[in-house]
Amino acid sequence: MSVSCLRRISHAGNIEATTSELSSSIMQIEDIYQFISRSERILTGELSPDADLHDDLGITGDDFPAFMRKFEKEFNVDMLNYRWYFHHAEEGALGLNGVFINSPSYRVAHIPVTPRLLLEAVTEGHWPVQYPQHDLSAKRFDITIDRVLALALVLFTLTWLAQA
Repeated sequence: MSVSCLRRISHAGNIEATTSELSSSIMQIEDIYQFISRSERILTGELSPDADLHDDLGITGDDFPAFMRKFEKEFNVDMLNYRWYFHHAEEGALGLNGVFINSPSYRVAHIPVTPRLLLEAVTEGHWPVQYPQHDLSAKRFDITIDRVLALALVLFTLTWLAQA
């Protein structure tokens, strides 16, 4: 859905929009509700301006990034500054590595994504959240640990099978 306003030229040569044109072109919270309902068939809570998509509405795991990609495309919002780990956990973030190192989403404070925030993003044309100062190492040690443990398990299994 694009947000555009038809304009007419007044006698003085100024461009102005009529009241009916403005009301039909301004994005409303109901438009965001409709998008959420269309995108996510199963919601665990009631839609309200401040409902957290993750905690209140149950959009979790791989569904959350998919939802945000749909949002970005449908409303043409620049998501360059979006930092997923402030808003939702990644799928499988509680693997064996969770014993050693937490996923980035567990190392920063949760910032809810709400219909009100989505509406603000559409209105501004870009992701409006100013994230707090944070430092996540560029290396994902949690993923490396998972791979090493999986490799060790495979090697152990192969050794055990070869001896049997």
